[in-house]
Amino acid sequence: MKALLNLGAKDATVLRDGVEVKVPAGSLTPGDVFVVRPGEKIATDRFIVEGRSAIDTSLITGESVPAEVGPDDTVTGATMNTSGRLLVKATRVGSETTLAQMGRLVSAAQSGKAPIARLADRISAVFVPIVLVIAVATFIL
Repeated sequence: MKALLNLGAKDATVLRDGVEVKVPAGSLTPGDVFVVRPGEKIATDRFIVEGRSAIDTSLITGESVPAEVGPDDTVTGATMNTSGRLLVKATRVGSETTLAQMGRLVSAAQSGKAPIARLADRISAVFVPIVLVIAVATFIL
């Protein structure tokens, strides 16, 4: 779980009044426009304002071939920009991102039992003692 959440970008280069400022990814707010250079991870979710590139989405989708993206295409945080410079406008940050939602789902899956597992536990609680009684009876006879 911890390894999954550590896959996200640690910082982002935000454009403020035409000046690039490096800030922690956690401090991004909806509406911030940030720069993603080749080889950098996208800090948070949403859409491209300017630029064209190929995005490696294998972390999220499992797709091995990078997807070509351009203006108005949506991107997901923690994916890798492979070729061009992008300007991305943040619309989902913090606990609203796809990566954070994946983390919550993994946590919920690890903490709970599937309905079929609960059914199997109830059946085995009855079935195993019955089988043991039958085995003992067979041995005695």
